[in-house]
This record gives sequence, structure tokens and C-alpha cells, in this order.
Amino acid sequence: MKQMLAVFLLCLIGIAIAQVPTPCTTPQSWEASIYDTDEKDQWRARGKFSYDAVYHRERLADEVDDPAGRHFYDTLALFDSQIEYVFDFRARNCTRRELTRPWRNFGINANDTSFGEAYVGSSGFPGAGVLVTIW
Repeated sequence: MKQMLAVFLLCLIGIAIAQVPTPCTTPQSWEASIYDTDEKDQWRARGKFSYDAVYHRERLADEVDDPAGRHFYDTLALFDSQIEYVFDFRARNCTRRELTRPWRNFGINANDTSFGEAYVGSSGFPGAGVLVTIW
């Protein structure tokens, strides 16, 4: 009986030690709020960023404040076509240009390595932070 219990405990310990973190499935599409500022050049931008990994598309609807005033842009990047459309609401025009930057996949690949977890924000107050896993 004691030998059976010892074998069972050793199996449990072996299973626990052998566990390796595996990447979770990331969403294929998501949206985020953005905010960026540059005190030296005196500008700030805020807006919404939309990401679509299925069709390799990004959309940025943003508002930029700089010394020349306030500007509103809506940018649609179509990576499969290598085309980007930028609509300037202030000038009321749409510019089509070639995309020169490569597609950036925000997903977690099967061969990625876990670097651990960290809190962004505060873990001291409920709802004031978010626990992220770093791959």
C-alpha cells in the first residue's frame, strides 16, 4: 500500500514538473485605444486601432493635436494589396499610397517562448491593472 502511494506521488510530482507553458490562442481581430505624445515636437495623438489578422488589415482612426491645430485622420492599411488609404477629415481628401512596412502579426506563434507574467497598471486595486503573459 505504501509503495503504491509512493509511486502515485512520484507520478504526480513528475507530471507537475514536466508541465511547460503553452501559448494561448490569441484573437484574430481586436480593437485598442491608443495615446501617444511627444513633448519635444509638441504633438499628441489619440484614437482607435483595429487589427484583423485574417485579412491582414489595420485601421487607425486618430486625432492629432500639434502647433498647426487639430487634425483628424482615418487610415486603412491593406497589407495583402500593399495599399494604404489615408482620409484627412480637415482637408477633406483621401490619399492612396503604397505600403512599405511589412505586416506585423500580433499573435503568439507555436514555437514562441514564455518570458513570464507581469501586471500593467496596479494590482493593488481591483480593476486598476491587467495581468499579461509575455511571450
